[in-house]
Amino acid sequence: MTRIVEGALELLNRSDGAAVTTNHIAAHLGMSPGNLYYHFRNREEIVRAIFPRIVAEALAATAPAAGPRLTAHEFGERHLEGVRTLWRYRFFFRDVNQLVARDPRLAEEYRDYQRRLGAQYRGIFERLIADGSMRAPEPAEDLDRLVADSIVIWANWIPHLIAVRPRPEITRRDVVEGALHSFLVVAPFLERRFAAETRGVIEGYRAGAI
Repeated sequence: MTRIVEGALELLNRSDGAAVTTNHIAAHLGMSPGNLYYHFRNREEIVRAIFPRIVAEALAATAPAAGPRLTAHEFGERHLEGVRTLWRYRFFFRDVNQLVARDPRLAEEYRDYQRRLGAQYRGIFERLIADGSMRAPEPAEDLDRLVADSIVIWANWIPHLIAVRPRPEITRRDVVEGALHSFLVVAPFLERRFAAETRGVIEGYRAGAI
């Protein structure tokens, strides 16, 4: 099953991945469609098997900090880890609207994932506020809006690029640029030195310095 999932992920991540079928996946792996069907009855089941990986990686990047403080370097690394997840599973974020529309079970799992992700994002911001690295938004309910905006920009960066560009190819540099845009949503609320150090981590990775 792992071999099928890995092969499917490779094909789905290609620029024409939205058109990939189970027959394409079977041919790519050198197996008969019947053998693939023994493990996965359709494309939706394969995507469902991939989705827990996305959830685990995204929630790991937004998990509560283990140390006494959330440092600027760690905050920057969390943005980058989110970007790496976005890159590894770029087909999902590119096609998410169609995927959840076709599969009610995946749609429910995706909504639960979004709730958990939002709660962890909020926890990060609350931690930064408690550390004195971030000022609390006013009014207080704007914190939830800040959480939503950060997630929306991160998760929709690839679909945005595809919509506004004449070519479908997405590069790692493109995805890292998305991390910078997501960071800029919260940057005005961060203590100046903390914000500068966080941005330096992100831009350093984009430039290939780290």
